[in-house]
Amino acid sequence: MGAGDVLPLLETGPGAELEVGESLHLARLRRAFGLFLTFLNQFSERRLGEVRSAMGLVLQHSLAELADLAAAAHRDMLDRNREPEWVVNLLDLVASLRTMATSLGSGEDDQLKEHWTAFLMEQRDPVRALFAELARDEAGKALVARLNTQMKALNRALQTGQGNPLSAIRNLEALLGGALPESTRLRAEPLLLIQHVIASLRITLFRPLDRGVHWPAVEQIRGSLQWLWNHLGWSLPRVEERLLERNLPSDVRALLKKLREGHPPSFRIVARALVSHLALLSLVERAEPAANASIPQRYASVPTFYVIESELGRLAERVFHPRVADGLPAGSEEALLLGAFLRQAVLSLLQDQATIRGLLLQTLTHEDVDQLAATLDNLRALLLSHQRQLMGDLVGLFSPELRAKLFPDSPSLTEEGDRLRQRLHRLWQYMDPALSQIRLHLELRNWPRLALALAQAQAQVAGFRRSPEFLLIRSVDRVEFERLSSQFARNLDDPPDLEPALEEAADGLGEILRFLDQFLLRINARVPLIRLDLNTSREAQRMGVSLREARGDTPERTRLAHRLIQTTKPLGVRDPQALNLLKRWVRAERSGREVRTQLDALLSHLDRLSTRLEAALS
Repeated sequence: MGAGDVLPLLETGPGAELEVGESLHLARLRRAFGLFLTFLNQFSERRLGEVRSAMGLVLQHSLAELADLAAAAHRDMLDRNREPEWVVNLLDLVASLRTMATSLGSGEDDQLKEHWTAFLMEQRDPVRALFAELARDEAGKALVARLNTQMKALNRALQTGQGNPLSAIRNLEALLGGALPESTRLRAEPLLLIQHVIASLRITLFRPLDRGVHWPAVEQIRGSLQWLWNHLGWSLPRVEERLLERNLPSDVRALLKKLREGHPPSFRIVARALVSHLALLSLVERAEPAANASIPQRYASVPTFYVIESELGRLAERVFHPRVADGLPAGSEEALLLGAFLRQAVLSLLQDQATIRGLLLQTLTHEDVDQLAATLDNLRALLLSHQRQLMGDLVGLFSPELRAKLFPDSPSLTEEGDRLRQRLHRLWQYMDPALSQIRLHLELRNWPRLALALAQAQAQVAGFRRSPEFLLIRSVDRVEFERLSSQFARNLDDPPDLEPALEEAADGLGEILRFLDQFLLRINARVPLIRLDLNTSREAQRMGVSLREARGDTPERTRLAHRLIQTTKPLGVRDPQALNLLKRWVRAERSGREVRTQLDALLSHLDRLSTRLEAALS
């Protein structure tokens, strides 16, 4: 996947129509099937660890979702082709017999007899109506006679215990399948096969769920679904044409075409990253909000986030790796800008990948469905925000107009940091006086008031853990906060001895407050440095503009050049790119070539740096 995915759209007019493919229900089934199989192929035995029980629920509910999608696609196929009622009943009967023949082993004749008896009682009228429909002609009458003979043989084998009932069920199912019209059979057979395989796999998972799923069961599911996927000949495109068509309107395509004509190497990088971004964004956006979803739907959403976690690592390694800038002109401004951006992008992608992995592991270990819903929704919001930030910054390097068209409302990292700082400060403002009050209650041995104050503090801590801002903390700090808050919650969770537990909880709350103090100090300590770099970059930019307007080799120009060097050099401590551009300008001054070009590049970077630092302060 790369720039080639975008090129056809650049040559397509706004009135071009995309080819209409499969039905909506079948497309949903194929997409969900492919994502679940991708999750199974990426999953490993070491990841099971402490989440065996929860992973069993994930597999069970994911298979149930696939079964529902396959049933919906099956019904849609029958409705679109206007199949008669007797064909629908015949297909249902064939599917039921297939499941019955594989759900029980050869030594479980008693259970098979119960299932068969209950099935006949429930399906008596539809079976009679079906046999009457089949017996309308001479060939149909002969088929119905063979079916009755086979059913009698099955009943006799179940009642006497002689013969092979499973073989009789398979023979009955084969006779019924032969009665289907050939065109209907060709359309329905793939969906019947999917339903049959998924039903069989779900049955195998019921037994070990009391102790959680084990790796052989995961391998069996993966192997069966991989065989089915290959047998169907399906494929899952990384990005769909309709997705590109919807997200790349004509004016955006015109800007991309202009970028391709003016900067071909830059266009290839932007186009490849843009397509990867849209593919990942489609995964995130199609995930339904988990807060209002049922418990099975919440567990069935987990594989999608594991696929996204793996995709973030792929993007960091292949699409956003700094080596992709090797094709740009060495030492050019765009190569320097892109190299700095890609290094930051890789760090951001890997941090998001670690956030997904850590939070899913923790949530599945606790088996708390409410926490699972909050985690999935917060991860969804985080991924949407960070992906738009990355792509907005990348596109903005080469075309600010294109960024405004594609990502008009994308937040900046500065805005996210400010949101996190405000949320932490609100929590600290509550905790600081609350801890003083708690210590007073503890000193007075006022246990009811102490318990109430600790419960209120616990609600504040839990609220911060469920907030979207909590995911913005670095993984190391997030793990530490999780440890402190979990220990604090355990002290209050139905303790055997109340008074010592309340004392320990008060101490735990003090640890949390100390963590917040240190964290906020680290954040606020950066403000003076940001203000210093802002003033320095503004002063250096002012001197650079004066130097550019100076004419000839005069003493005033020499003095301005020396002052510009001395003023800009300290910026290199926290912004190496400013130092690199300064060195290029100095070499140009000494050689007397491209002086104006290198000075403009330095001033352009100083202007962007000032804007970024000013936004950080605000």
